[in-house]
Amino acid sequence: MLLTTEEPNEIDLIEARILDLEKRVLGDVDTTENFSPVVDSLITTNALICTALTGRETTSVFMRRLGELDKLLDPDAEDVALETRAKIEEVLVMEPQLKHNLKSLREMEELQPALDSEHIKFVPSLSDRLEKLTLFYLDKKQDSDHVTGKVMKLLQEYNAIITNITKMFVQFEETVTKCEVAAQPKKQPE
Repeated sequence: MLLTTEEPNEIDLIEARILDLEKRVLGDVDTTENFSPVVDSLITTNALICTALTGRETTSVFMRRLGELDKLLDPDAEDVALETRAKIEEVLVMEPQLKHNLKSLREMEELQPALDSEHIKFVPSLSDRLEKLTLFYLDKKQDSDHVTGKVMKLLQEYNAIITNITKMFVQFEETVTKCEVAAQPKKQPE
């Protein structure tokens, strides 16, 4: 936010705090020739910004409304601008989700005795065993995937062999049929 001369008490207070902070962080550095106090740099920067914004009305309006923007973007700020009707509409839109959440909450309350049972309380102590079982399952799954792959390969080879045998039988059938036709005595014309 740009500093103006409208609130000199606040500016003096800010300047005093910055000087105090500068002394705490940097110590006593007034003796060096290249030292420029932070307050002077801030005042110069403010003057440059004011000069740059002169004649640019839209930017000036934006800069003046930065405080309002901060209030709107504050997640803790209550949304006062939202009318009651809009709030009702929002609740009505969320009604199915709210009903679902309520149903889930009631189910959780019904299942609370089961969740508090001794069996559930010992679940953390069984996590090592579950981890071992999971690793065992993964090993067996890899083995079964390997066996499944081999079986699939064998089935493909079997299908290829059966297909070739079928083709050969068809060729044999054609050859035998041709031979039988050729071997039949020809009828003599009478």
